[in-house]
Amino acid sequence: MKKGCITIGLLFGTLFASPFLANEVIEFQAADQIYESVQEIPESETALVLGAAVYYQTLSAILKDRVDTAIELYDQGKVDKIVMSGDENEALQMKNYAIEQGVYADDIIEDPAGLNTLASVENMLEISNSVTIVTQAYHLPRAIFIANANDLEALGMVADKQPYQKIEAYEDREFLATIKAIWDVYFSKD
Repeated sequence: MKKGCITIGLLFGTLFASPFLANEVIEFQAADQIYESVQEIPESETALVLGAAVYYQTLSAILKDRVDTAIELYDQGKVDKIVMSGDENEALQMKNYAIEQGVYADDIIEDPAGLNTLASVENMLEISNSVTIVTQAYHLPRAIFIANANDLEALGMVADKQPYQKIEAYEDREFLATIKAIWDVYFSKD
């Protein structure tokens, strides 16, 4: 009886700890591919801006920071093209904003089918094999993990330009999204 309780306890303990361990492993594996300085990041063919909320035609603070960071990469010659990935409205509003900031329209690619991080990364396989993924620090390890699993040559560029309201909620959601990404990469592939 005692041995059975210990076994069940170990099983539940392992199941409980596994998601936390998986998140730590993904963060560790992605660490050397993530940059915080536009000056230090190596060049890539393309910047991939992952979508976030748009309010009518106004980019949310998180999304504006992502697009502004991609524009910095573009202006400093670190990328030649920028892919705006998200739903149809997100991609369009990101493109419009970037054009207003001086990016040539011909250097912007819209990906209106990038409805989540996995889709955005998988769609890049048809566009470019050398990419800098632009998003916030809490989101980058998962994005890099997905890119690596899809054999996409990827770097990550941190787009944190300010403190964000509800950051704890975003980080909590990211923890669950990382668990889902592991499932998607390892268990639900065709």
